[in-house]
Amino acid sequence: MVTKATFVGPGFIRKPPKYERFLRPTGLRFTKANVTHPELKCTFNLDIIGIKKNPNGPLYTALGIITRGTIIEVNVSELGLVTPGGKVVWGKYAQVTNDPENDGCINAVLLV
Repeated sequence: MVTKATFVGPGFIRKPPKYERFLRPTGLRFTKANVTHPELKCTFNLDIIGIKKNPNGPLYTALGIITRGTIIEVNVSELGLVTPGGKVVWGKYAQVTNDPENDGCINAVLLV
């Protein structure tokens, strides 16, 4: 059983209990994060797209476990960020700054 905060995608379906290796409690599944933009000094509640890297190891990254220091990809299309070429930025990386399993939410800082 996974006893840490996890991210599962929108199409996540549990396997039958006979074939399930890692149980992810529903209370610890997160889909949104409170992300602070360092230059604007504003915090936004953004959707998580995926987990890029967890510093605790590759198994944590593969399982989607979120701990302090984890690099997550968030959907910033709502913020209206554009590239110098004029394209809208869809996803950016953010680093988790708190311990989600103790706090009950995910706080992160946008990596600019």
